[in-house]
Amino acid sequence: MLVFKKIALLCCLIMAMIPASLQAQQETTLPYLTWVPQAGYTDLTVQTDHYKKSFSVPVIGSFQVYYFNSAFTYHALVNGNIADPNLVIPKLHKLNQVYAGGSYDIFSMRFRKEKNFYHFSVRDVWTQRVTYTSDLANLLWNGNAAYAGKTADLSDTRFSANYYREVAMAASTSLNDKLIVGVRGKLLMGLANVTTKESETNLYTDPNGLSISGHSQFTLLTSGMINDEKLNAKNVFGFGNLGLAADIGARYKVSEKVSIACNVNNIGFIHWKRSVKNYRVNGDYTSTGYLMRDSADIADADWQNVIDTLKAVFQPKEDSKAYSSWLTPTIYLNGNYMLRETTTLYAALAADIYYGLRPTFTLGAVQTINNTLQVALNYSVMPNNLFNLGGGFVVRGGPVQYYLSCDNLPALFDPYAVKYFNARMGLNFTFGKPE
Repeated sequence: MLVFKKIALLCCLIMAMIPASLQAQQETTLPYLTWVPQAGYTDLTVQTDHYKKSFSVPVIGSFQVYYFNSAFTYHALVNGNIADPNLVIPKLHKLNQVYAGGSYDIFSMRFRKEKNFYHFSVRDVWTQRVTYTSDLANLLWNGNAAYAGKTADLSDTRFSANYYREVAMAASTSLNDKLIVGVRGKLLMGLANVTTKESETNLYTDPNGLSISGHSQFTLLTSGMINDEKLNAKNVFGFGNLGLAADIGARYKVSEKVSIACNVNNIGFIHWKRSVKNYRVNGDYTSTGYLMRDSADIADADWQNVIDTLKAVFQPKEDSKAYSSWLTPTIYLNGNYMLRETTTLYAALAADIYYGLRPTFTLGAVQTINNTLQVALNYSVMPNNLFNLGGGFVVRGGPVQYYLSCDNLPALFDPYAVKYFNARMGLNFTFGKPE
């Protein structure tokens, strides 16, 4: 237990020291499908006795998509065939998030040599996230009439988008009968990025609603193909924006049936210097005219006045200074209990940090059948999303291995009724039987 306490403490210290900018997505099913080579993306300590080598081909080796809306579902927003934001605006939290993204393997190869496992991979990763306040949503849809004599808080409104290529080499080894350690080094090649830094804005509407004033401090950084009129090899392959990252993990075997593990992923950064355009706002503003009194005024609003008002609020200064964006560390803590040789129970805590901690707690079980099929089923609790029934399977037929994992199975049948969806599927080729 002393070893695990030291590992957990190290993980927490690393996580606390690294600022968050680029986001990742937790996975609650894939790490426990231990036959799948890509399970090593989240848990470096996964080791299998079912094959010596595995290969995947572009895209179909591993393809992942995910989506999360912290505030509402599609069905809550849409009444009949008409979207009505006023159905959800009163229920919004002070800060709300919507994000989506995914990844796919360009190439992946994993092999075993004695007690060591090695994994080489090349994959593309993309993410998008919007963080907004309830005041911003209310202001944009219903106008500033409700804020007459009041201040709307727009601070911490953020947008980020990221697309990069990752070339990685991982190795894990059994130091003794009880301890497995692993590490992955990554070369990151940034293709496109949008990142907000400072975000402090407030908007005061005078009692008659005919003038607004406030303060804004806002920085938007952009780089990559989004700013290029002419594409070249450096931008297409990301050679102009390079970064480094690492994953670390360890598993300690408490007894013949119980093991505990800790993994910290995405410790690193990308330095963006190619085709950079930055926009910075910092100052007070005052403008006459309203943004919009209520949603009924949309067609008849003085839109030129609206545009002039927005220009008055945001008068950015542009520059082309290079900048760095840090990856968001994701930490996985889990404990496994082998109920019998073919059945394993597990409990896990996963958390990523994006201007705050967002933990997920999972309980699950894994069952193997005739050395041909592995099945996982789990239940997860996330912030603002208490019901997530996940599952997945791996099936082997000769050298071909097919797998599917989904962290919220109801989304497969009615994606409009859920806040969260994360799925990964792929096809691998496996060879050799370990001695």
